[in-house]
Amino acid sequence: MLTKYIELFKQEGELTVIDEPLDIDLEIGHLAYLEVKKAGGGKALLFTHPISKKLNKKFDMPVLMNVFGSKKRLDLIFGQDTNEIAAKIGDLLKPKPMNTWGEKFANLGKLLSLKSVFPKRKKTPQYDVEQMGSAVNLFDLPVLKTWQDDGGPFITMGCVYTQSLDGQMQNLGLYRVQVQDKDHISLH
Repeated sequence: MLTKYIELFKQEGELTVIDEPLDIDLEIGHLAYLEVKKAGGGKALLFTHPISKKLNKKFDMPVLMNVFGSKKRLDLIFGQDTNEIAAKIGDLLKPKPMNTWGEKFANLGKLLSLKSVFPKRKKTPQYDVEQMGSAVNLFDLPVLKTWQDDGGPFITMGCVYTQSLDGQMQNLGLYRVQVQDKDHISLH
């Protein structure tokens, strides 16, 4: 799915590909910071050869940054004008009073559009970290350190799924995930 958006950004002139090996420790983050400060949010950046000088390592996995940094890219991702999406959400959150049956019937379509907003349940692979043991190595991922005073590398806005011990409640949250060592993280 992500490759589809990378190709779309290329076609629309919304992507800069950087093939030069750059360090995950501050270099990539600094270039992304400079790009996002440009008028209109700059372009998305694809770093094809991330390296770690500290770990003396080259990564096979590229790093994509500033994906959501411009309205044009958001419109491309959603396939429509995001202002229109915001207006539809606003209409749902602040409904106007409906006095006649015709008005109520006309608004039925808005209510039916909500049927697709709820999460779908499907079986996904699950991993028991205890059983994986030494197979987990976070240092195999090009996790960036973006600010000099950061305590280490962070996965910014990592999706973290949690479930209550009784299995009754679930949460999908976006957190700053700090890599502590090869198999430990902390959430901010």
